[in-house]
Amino acid sequence: MSDENQHWVPKFLIKYFADKDGRVFCLDIHTDEVTKPPPRLAASAIGFNDFLIGGEAVSFEDMLEKIETPAAPVLKKMIEGRTLVGLTTKDRQCVAEFMAAQSFRTKAFYEGLADKSDRQAFGRTFAQLWESMFITASQIARRHWALMVVETDEIFYLGDNPVVLQRTANPKDGSNLGFDVEGVEVFLPLSPKCALYMPCRATSADILERYDAAIELHRVVRSHVLRGLGGGSEGLQMAQLVISRLHPLVQAFRTGTPITANAANIENLNYLQCSWSHAAVYSNRRDFSFARRVFREHPEYRTVPKTSLVQMNLLVPKPQAKT
Repeated sequence: MSDENQHWVPKFLIKYFADKDGRVFCLDIHTDEVTKPPPRLAASAIGFNDFLIGGEAVSFEDMLEKIETPAAPVLKKMIEGRTLVGLTTKDRQCVAEFMAAQSFRTKAFYEGLADKSDRQAFGRTFAQLWESMFITASQIARRHWALMVVETDEIFYLGDNPVVLQRTANPKDGSNLGFDVEGVEVFLPLSPKCALYMPCRATSADILERYDAAIELHRVVRSHVLRGLGGGSEGLQMAQLVISRLHPLVQAFRTGTPITANAANIENLNYLQCSWSHAAVYSNRRDFSFARRVFREHPEYRTVPKTSLVQMNLLVPKPQAKT
């Protein structure tokens, strides 16, 4: 087996959360200690992606690298350009495959399994997940995507289990969360200032339908008013309210333009990064006051999020619910 340091969160992603000296601040969620390792030593262990399967040594390190290599320049383009405009179908597929693999390659995933076997026996499960990963990737690629951008001094964290899910309508319900489950949204922080947001197709379709209906209502009512037919002011105001509220998200879905992350968006994603983490939360700043408050108020988040496999192509993490 390899004696090289192998990551469960890719080094290139961790680097985006590094301080100016190239190191990343790391909060140990069990001890509250803050260290500053180089990305090459963060979220990693010797031979982590190596297994014995049927008595044969098998490494997934090169396979994971083949997923990371095409995704890295696409993510870099998103982060540096702060936009999804111009993203091709191939680009989306590369990122979707990266996210699908990231969802089960972490130490949190393995440690949280309800029927956890020893590390080497887990190799067979990992191999099956790898084979079905492209089904999960297709589910991710089919979602509408939006890039959330922080325009203030606030920042996103990166947890050591960074692909996180929650219910759109009821975030407190942490059961049965999967990429193919209706009503479940997906997030991935890309840098301290950028993160991907992906609602389920039913949610995004509802948003688009309501927006288009409001545009049509606005057109009809305005036409009536201009023709001197009177009335319709209430309907016009309602349509304008819906249009103004949904326009940034609709534009993000349809054109790739970014949406501005407000304080609630930032807090929610940082909360999820904390509650889904296994051992560490990373940042380009030493200040982990928000994370410490989350763990102080919810010490249960210091334990590993429970994970179960319903099918080999369906990942169902079960973190503690937000209260």
